[in-house]
Amino acid sequence: MRVLQKDYERRHIIMSNLSRRDFLKAAGVASLALALPEGVLSLEALAAVEDPMKPYPYKGWEDLYRGIWKWDKVAAATHSSNCTGACRWRVYVKDGVILREEQPREFPSLGGDIPDFAPRGCQKGACYNTTYTYGPERVKYPLIRVGERGEGKFRQATWDEALELIAGKIVDNIKENGSDTVGLFTPVPAISNVRFCSFHRFGHLIGATAYTFYDWYGDLPPGSTATYGVMTDPCETADWFNSRYIIIQGARLTDTRIPDAHFYTEARYNGAKIVIFSPDYNPTVTHADQWVPLKPGTDAAFNMGMANVIVGRKLYDAPYIKEQTDLPFLVRVDDKKFLRESDLVKDGSKERFYSWDIKSNKPVLMRGTWGDKPPKELPTPPFAGRNTMGYEPGTIALNDIDPALEGQFEVTLQDGKKVKVEPVFESLKRTLADFTPAKASKITGIKASVIEGLATEYAETARKTGGKVLIINGVGANHWFHVLENNRTQMLLAGLVGSVGKNGGGWTHYVGQWKPVNIAGIAQVAFPMGPAKQRFVNTTMWLYKHSNMKDLIDTEEQKRHGYKKGIKEYMEESISKGWMPMSPAKGDPKVLIVGLANFLGQAKGQDTILRNMWHKLDLVVDINIRIDTTAFYSDVVLPAAGHYEKHDIVSTEEHTFFQCLTPAVEPLYGSKTEWEIFRLLSEKVQSVAEKKGFTSFNDAKFGLQRDLSTLYSQFTNDGKFVNQKDVAQFILDNAPMTKGYKFEDIEAKPQRTKVNWTSPMEDGVPYTGYKFMVNQKKPYPTLTGRQQFYIDHEWFIDFGEELPIFKPVLQADKYPLKWDTPHNRWFIHSTWSDSTQMLRLMRGGSYFLLSPEDAEARGIKDNDWAEVFNDHGRLVSRVKIYPSAPNGSAIIYFGYERFINAKQGSPDIKKGSSFNSPVPIRINPLHMVGGYYHIQFKPNYWGPTGVNRDVRVEVKKFMGK
Repeated sequence: MRVLQKDYERRHIIMSNLSRRDFLKAAGVASLALALPEGVLSLEALAAVEDPMKPYPYKGWEDLYRGIWKWDKVAAATHSSNCTGACRWRVYVKDGVILREEQPREFPSLGGDIPDFAPRGCQKGACYNTTYTYGPERVKYPLIRVGERGEGKFRQATWDEALELIAGKIVDNIKENGSDTVGLFTPVPAISNVRFCSFHRFGHLIGATAYTFYDWYGDLPPGSTATYGVMTDPCETADWFNSRYIIIQGARLTDTRIPDAHFYTEARYNGAKIVIFSPDYNPTVTHADQWVPLKPGTDAAFNMGMANVIVGRKLYDAPYIKEQTDLPFLVRVDDKKFLRESDLVKDGSKERFYSWDIKSNKPVLMRGTWGDKPPKELPTPPFAGRNTMGYEPGTIALNDIDPALEGQFEVTLQDGKKVKVEPVFESLKRTLADFTPAKASKITGIKASVIEGLATEYAETARKTGGKVLIINGVGANHWFHVLENNRTQMLLAGLVGSVGKNGGGWTHYVGQWKPVNIAGIAQVAFPMGPAKQRFVNTTMWLYKHSNMKDLIDTEEQKRHGYKKGIKEYMEESISKGWMPMSPAKGDPKVLIVGLANFLGQAKGQDTILRNMWHKLDLVVDINIRIDTTAFYSDVVLPAAGHYEKHDIVSTEEHTFFQCLTPAVEPLYGSKTEWEIFRLLSEKVQSVAEKKGFTSFNDAKFGLQRDLSTLYSQFTNDGKFVNQKDVAQFILDNAPMTKGYKFEDIEAKPQRTKVNWTSPMEDGVPYTGYKFMVNQKKPYPTLTGRQQFYIDHEWFIDFGEELPIFKPVLQADKYPLKWDTPHNRWFIHSTWSDSTQMLRLMRGGSYFLLSPEDAEARGIKDNDWAEVFNDHGRLVSRVKIYPSAPNGSAIIYFGYERFINAKQGSPDIKKGSSFNSPVPIRINPLHMVGGYYHIQFKPNYWGPTGVNRDVRVEVKKFMGK
């Protein structure tokens, strides 16, 4: 219970040599009484001062103010939260106490007219120190649960006791149930490289399971993997400034990209038109030139309407799409499959494809496809489709070929049979013909003239500016059941007008700080035997299976979406075919170790998971700086060192500079760095294994004999990896992006990456992806070696999604209101959701938004307690009447802890509830496809995403029952 009590003894260890008065002076938070001379407490002391240069009664405030600007030490740092910011902060220390943080202007300028990245930060980062370094929310010592899970009752323990308990459970479960029943979840290597490696190196060495995160959070845009063969390679945000037309779908840049939002407003000053698609009028919309208030979940229909206009009026860039896309590739009319070399030539490849050459009037093979091997075969980077950098420049150039985009042709197969074939573009024309602006208008609620106007503007601007038109995709578009088609229809627009691979153009994405450009160094530390010898499992599928989630899509909905069977049957087929892995192979998961993630708090299907799966876990460990929902439901909570108390490396896709964490102070209270925690746990597992006589075991999956008797030596790399800074330097030394940098270089100022993914790094030029493909004519890492809009996998064809298409919102929940959970401006997921400063901006706790009409119809007034419910769960929260909310929707900014309303006097505190309580786990079958070249399971690259937008609820005034 110690950690849950109000903590008025903050900083008590580091301040042992300071008086309260001295500390307040040093920290700059003295009260008025302290600023006044002794005994002067009357209002007379505040009398007007005629000459401020002369002595007056309360002049002591000047010394107080001067004290703020005196310090002993300044440290460089950032905040390793999953916010994508990677901002630069300077941390000021006096007498061992962190006084304050500020944003310095230390980012190098890109030059020219491009606005600076610095200073960058947000209101959340500005309150990190007071909230989590010294705040009452901080976990200070190891805690062991003494009550039921979810009661929040813990006792303080020693490190040795806690690690002994954890090690014992791990060894026992490996021995009795197998190492795959032990799992670790920690997200996003980019936000703290060494922290990520500490978890995964330990798990890797004992044969445990690693759970994915980018897909589970709904951050992964699966359309990027399907179309480009890369999970995401966005432009850095400075490149927005180069654009002349920006379409934003599902992104609230002023709320969730706060350090970078200035680039899109500055782009507007620079002449760009800003068009925002959003059902509600929100702060980001206020900066737009045009607001498109389409119906929720209908973005793809709008995009298809735009594509109809672009293709129908021949506004597309024909030379570009002939070279850069699969639209000229031939498809057989009889089976809807690509025409392959193996169809026409004996012993021909199934991975080489044709276009119809207008000049020679015959089919010709297109270079750079999967079966067209490069002169130099390069290793595939970890967690990517394939490496195409070994191909020669000019590989996909058309040279003398002029591929047809339209028409039908006849070819003779090697068995003598004649079949008709047509370019993908011809099939696309038929698909788009059914999506007229008039039809799209009926679906989206936006006038056909608006769709026609935007399509024409977008395409004409691309033509006039050489492709400087940009589509920004956000999580609001990702969190739908049919996210794949939301993404693919966006990418179709970008491809048609020839904007991909151009500065100021293309398709880009900022959800989750996924992109660790120095992944080569990270992988060597995290997976020393190689990622191929690591158990990975898609978290969405893992939770769906082990929490016995209901199918949730009835027969009517299956037919409506083209499914011939239930989701569970598709999942079983995918697993049986080896498309998607499942772990453990048999039985239930037993040990779960979580770090730097509110795994349970952010879980879709939260109530079902707690009811059906959580009890199966023999041990839940949370390594954390604070008590969150996951910690509440854990058995052991271990205190992690804070962002200002350790060494680490941070990167992001929003800019191309490496950041660092450096210890302004040593780990406070009883906390330890993650590397030290797992180093000590490795030593303890080794010791316990020896005591129990279980020092080695056979890992049949990988043909390994795992040795627990040398685990400590393995983890520390024979003593070379003892502390976090040593590991950080190893990562820098072993990634081409950072080779030659010393940790001190990044500590002195942010350092730009030397190498990136699909484009070269150019001095003075913001990074944007796919320039190697557009300028050097190297293949995309897809089956066709192009932007691939046609997927001829049998499931895609069965579901009618071989081409980008609009699929309707699920109507599986028979309730009247749509449940919408957008990102929160004041939190980063759940981080800072317990911050007093942030909660003051949001009525002190959770609330959800209703339109005045919907509230009145239910007898609900502003600030009433109300219950949101459906078949999956229920939430009790306050209501905010919100005129900008569209009728038929209930909106809650996600991130609140399950217990947060207890702090504001909720009448429902016994049960507790979450924004995720009414949300189930739903899986789109196409996300479980595999065995298709670039579309196959790789962690955080391809797999079912966590979706939460196709949910419907009812709301009623809460009457205390």
